[in-house]
Amino acid sequence: MRKITVSAAVMMCLCCVGVSEQSVAKIAVTQLNTVGDEPSMAFLRKLQGKYPFDVKLFNAQSLTNRLKKLLGNRYQFMVSTWAVEVPIEVKNNLFVASGCEQHNCGATNFIIVYDFTKNNLSVGIREGDKVNTYSEDGSNSPRVLQWVNNY
Repeated sequence: MRKITVSAAVMMCLCCVGVSEQSVAKIAVTQLNTVGDEPSMAFLRKLQGKYPFDVKLFNAQSLTNRLKKLLGNRYQFMVSTWAVEVPIEVKNNLFVASGCEQHNCGATNFIIVYDFTKNNLSVGIREGDKVNTYSEDGSNSPRVLQWVNNY
């Protein structure tokens, strides 16, 4: 009940200063879309079982900055092709998100793995018979290698 009263009071104040409900809604939506803007990657732990699209994973600045640096021009390919996805997995200090190209999952697919213990981001990109793996520390992530061998 108190939340409703406070929300109503805030709305009334905003209306008095000329802020419309649409503007308030836009502000709320903007706040929802900025998950992961903190420099830490700890926010990834909260995404267990959620879909990358639903949490706007590629809007998370701390993650996308690292992905862009790691993948270079391949980042845009991954983001624009990533369509079909499974729920995010967070276990054993690993964050795992995977997706694929719509109607072409067998040939074009992706995996993103973040190791919380090592603070290391790894990515796998498969296009047909060509598979490329990327890692910030140059190592081979066991989870990415498992993806390479089992797909």
